[in-house]
Amino acid sequence: MKRIFFISDIHGNYCVFKKLIEYVEFNPEKDQLILGGDLINIGPRSAQVLQWAKENSRKYPENVHVIAGNHEEMMIWFMKELSPIWMEFGGDQTIKSFKKVYGDENGWDVAEDYASWLETLPLLHEDEHAVYTHAGIEHTAGKEEQPREILWLNMKELKELDSRKIREWTKGKPIYRGHNPQPSVNMEFPFVHCDLGIENYPDKEGALALVDVLENRYFSCTTEGEVSVHAIEGTEHISSASN
Repeated sequence: MKRIFFISDIHGNYCVFKKLIEYVEFNPEKDQLILGGDLINIGPRSAQVLQWAKENSRKYPENVHVIAGNHEEMMIWFMKELSPIWMEFGGDQTIKSFKKVYGDENGWDVAEDYASWLETLPLLHEDEHAVYTHAGIEHTAGKEEQPREILWLNMKELKELDSRKIREWTKGKPIYRGHNPQPSVNMEFPFVHCDLGIENYPDKEGALALVDVLENRYFSCTTEGEVSVHAIEGTEHISSASN
């Protein structure tokens, strides 16, 4: 059986990301991986994360899916001279990583090319088991017509949504998301919150989570490289909600 993994909010922590996919022996020829946005900023290796995501999503388009996050949106805005906000949220670290990988002379140009690619990314992904997004969804719009504002939805706004209409929109499927740091991966149906805050607590309790969708569990890895396995809290609602 094909395994399905979801990971969000890597934030340039390429070594932690690689540790996780190597730990589970992820095989892009057999397994599916959804990258749920916020691949960049804050951490030291954003260029490497983007490089991996672009190369593997093109080589394995049926199995590796990349979704945009609000940090990618900020990079796009900056490169199009629409807003300088990117530099306030780790954009300088991202540029440093591009210069380190591609050289001082080529770093900016390569980053601009990647921003153009990021602009083409979808805002969500769906399979027979779930819907995957960065921050949220808009249930009044079709899945192919989602507004870009969904990249910024926070917990308060999610709680204000009509859960019955969302359940109709997803046909009872859970929605896996990141964006808002949590102490553990947990479900508040229909949302499964998967961001463990590696960008907020790089030297403390923050970690990165690789969610094993079909097994209702996740693998957590700290910046120190310590991996542990946990059950997703509240996943008893998945089976009951889909019946």
